[in-house]
Amino acid sequence: MTDESLKILYVGPDYLGSNGTCWRDALVQLGHKVFTLDSERILQYPTTLLGKAWSRLRRRPTSSSIRALNDNVVRRVVEIRPHLTFYIQARFIFPETLERTRALGLNCAYMNDDMFNSANQTFTFFSCLPSIDYIFSTKSYNVSEFLKAGAPNAAYVPNAFDPAIHYPAQPSLAELHRYAGDMAFIGTFRPERADYLASLCESMAGKAVMRIWGGGWHKMQRPIYWRRRHRWRSLDDRVECRELWGPEMGKAIQSNKVSLGLLNHANRDLHTSRTFEIPACGGFMLAERTGEHLEFFEEDREAVYFSSIDELKAKLHFYLKADSARVRIARAGFERCIKSGYQYTDRARAVLSLLRPSLGRKASTA
Repeated sequence: MTDESLKILYVGPDYLGSNGTCWRDALVQLGHKVFTLDSERILQYPTTLLGKAWSRLRRRPTSSSIRALNDNVVRRVVEIRPHLTFYIQARFIFPETLERTRALGLNCAYMNDDMFNSANQTFTFFSCLPSIDYIFSTKSYNVSEFLKAGAPNAAYVPNAFDPAIHYPAQPSLAELHRYAGDMAFIGTFRPERADYLASLCESMAGKAVMRIWGGGWHKMQRPIYWRRRHRWRSLDDRVECRELWGPEMGKAIQSNKVSLGLLNHANRDLHTSRTFEIPACGGFMLAERTGEHLEFFEEDREAVYFSSIDELKAKLHFYLKADSARVRIARAGFERCIKSGYQYTDRARAVLSLLRPSLGRKASTA
């Protein structure tokens, strides 16, 4: 197969800011003809109280919507005859669906979670692996785990940023007032994160203003966490229970002196999407020290790292006052993002380069 435009069926979420949508848009930007099947629109969850409880217990949407998703995938592949079907996590996709689609073109899946954390697995996960021709994972340690579990091919592809939505968006005066703080955290609620940020907030009381945005922070009020509520009281005025999408993220990052890069340790994170999004938005990133972070951004020149809460507190105390150093490091991190191939188009180009030989074999036998 030559470097001609490919026909690609994208199966995944379709909304601004989704990592999957960024991949779809990157494939389009590279000149390929991409058809979208919005899996999240098809998958439906029960609306009754009993149905919600049953769905939460089984950790799956309605059986009818799962069947509808698989039927739609097969129908679209038969209609389009794509060279490649590109799944985001292949959530709730049946093995027989994958076998039918791989008869007409290549299957690949992008996995942007630790898929060997059981919390991220669907009931179809293990049975699907042998029928996905290529798996691309943002978790370097997952590659060997995928191969051991029966995946034919797996490769590590780091996270990325999309310059169309991750850039130093400048807030208006009204927006600056709404977003402004000393240190920001943008990420999903997790109880251990709330514990960590509350401890940090208490230690910095009167010295710095913390701002928190992200999905799920309303869960702090749930009865299940009543024993921890006293620990989290310092966060009550810091949390805005909403996610930031598109330029909003850049404006919030620009409105705060420091952006925290916290990992999800249940996911064994060594880096996350924020690793690239914060510097790409022109932010000063203060993140947990890992080998992958050190590989992507030079310590104390392009980003600053910590390995303990005491080190985090010390570096916050220093850099909140060191304006010139903070601005210099943020600028260097931004420049590293731009010049080092950290965009989704760069990742997509690398993935397609790996797939080209197999796409050629598929085309010759079709």
